[in-house]
Amino acid sequence: MDDNRTKKIFAFIKLIFSVFSPKAKGKELVYAFVYGISCHILFSVAVIAMIYHMFYGMQKSYGNFQGPLAVIANGALVLQFPIVHSFLLSQKGQKLLNCLGPKGLASKLSTTSFTIVASVQLLVLFMLWSPSEIIYELPFEFLIYTLPVLYSLSWILLIIATIDAGLEVQSGALGWISVLTNKSPIFPPLPTTGLYSIIRHPIYASFFLAVVTVPSWTADQLIISFILGGYCVFAPILKDRRLIKRHGQNYVKYKDITPYMIPNKKLKKI
Repeated sequence: MDDNRTKKIFAFIKLIFSVFSPKAKGKELVYAFVYGISCHILFSVAVIAMIYHMFYGMQKSYGNFQGPLAVIANGALVLQFPIVHSFLLSQKGQKLLNCLGPKGLASKLSTTSFTIVASVQLLVLFMLWSPSEIIYELPFEFLIYTLPVLYSLSWILLIIATIDAGLEVQSGALGWISVLTNKSPIFPPLPTTGLYSIIRHPIYASFFLAVVTVPSWTADQLIISFILGGYCVFAPILKDRRLIKRHGQNYVKYKDITPYMIPNKKLKKI
C-alpha cells in the first residue's frame, strides 16, 4: 500500500478517535452528533442503494410512474444530481452551505452539510426511479461473468480514490468533528499521490467505470450511464478551474504533468 495512503488512513482514524474526547458542550455537542450520525447513515445507505440498484439495471427501484409521467419523473431525478451537486461546489453554492445550519456553526458544518445533501440526492434518484422493464440481452456470454468483476473493481478503485483525496472531507466527517472538538476545520492538502499521481480526477474516473460496467443493461441503466457518465467526463473541467483558484500555480504545475482521466505513463503500484 502507498505510504501516503497509509498515513491518510491513520490520520482519519485519529480524527475519528477525537470523538471520544469532545470539547463542545450543550447545543454544540448535540448539533455535532446529530449532523454526524445523520451524515454517515445517509451516506452509507446512499452508497449501498447506488451499488444495488445499478447492479440490477435500476429494475429494483420503487417508483411507480408509467408512460410520459415516468419519463418526466425519471428525467427530473437523474438531472437533479449533477445540477445541484455542481452548484454546491461553486462559490455561490459554498456560500449557501455556509448558511445551512445552526447560527455560528454552519460554516464549520459545510462539508457535512454537503455530504448530507449529496446523499439525499442519490437516495432519491436510486430509490424513487420508475423502472421501464425494458431489459437488453448481453451480446456476448463472457460479459455475464466479466461485468460483475469489473463493476466490483470500479467500486474498489473509487474507495481507494476517496482515501487518496482525503476521507475526512469526502465522508463529511471533517465538519461535525470540527464542531465536536471546537477546532477550525483543517482541510487536507492538494492530493498528488496514489491514484492522483496517475490522473487528476480518479474519483470521477472510477465512478464513470462503475456506471459503464454494470452487469444488467436496461433502458433505464442506459439513461443513468449516459447522464452520470457524461457528468463524470465533463464536471472535472469545472473542478480544474476551482482548484486553480484555490491552489494557484501549485495546481497549474500539477495539471501540466498529470493527465485528466486517462493515464499516459506506466502505472505505479496503487
